[in-house]
Amino acid sequence: MARALVTGGAGFIGSHLVERLLSEGHEVTALDNLSVGRKSNIAHLEANPKFKFVEADIGRREDIESHFKGIDWVFHLAARADIVPSIVEPYEYHRSNVDGTIAVLESARAAGIKRFVYTASSSCYGIPDEVPTPETAEIRPMYPYALTKYVGECYVKHWAQVYKLPAV
Repeated sequence: MARALVTGGAGFIGSHLVERLLSEGHEVTALDNLSVGRKSNIAHLEANPKFKFVEADIGRREDIESHFKGIDWVFHLAARADIVPSIVEPYEYHRSNVDGTIAVLESARAAGIKRFVYTASSSCYGIPDEVPTPETAEIRPMYPYALTKYVGECYVKHWAQVYKLPAV
């Protein structure tokens, strides 16, 4: 069985991923700053000896890096989401979704992880010309949130190319 780390592990999707990984017998560390995620989403997992919760901000590499040691898989779900707040707070979105992604990438690289999974966003395609939107569609982020998710995706691809980080 693998040791997995899920950023945004107390969020809606992250908590379900944590549950699934645990149900398959994996050891899981959920990392979340609880700005969007909720402890109640994972409270029922606290008694599981294969589960560990860490409250930390992905934007602070010095606070997260030690939790990547011995990890096989990283699932990077942590992000600030939603369009309107990103228009009001573009700096905060960049800090979380871009700087935070780089901190997670570097922590994963330093730990020598075996697989890095990044959760992208269809918002990168803007208003779709076609539904469902094919991955070959033109990238045209229309809001800071979409742009930061796309830039994060670019960084993941770059780390895979330059540093040979095994990423999808």
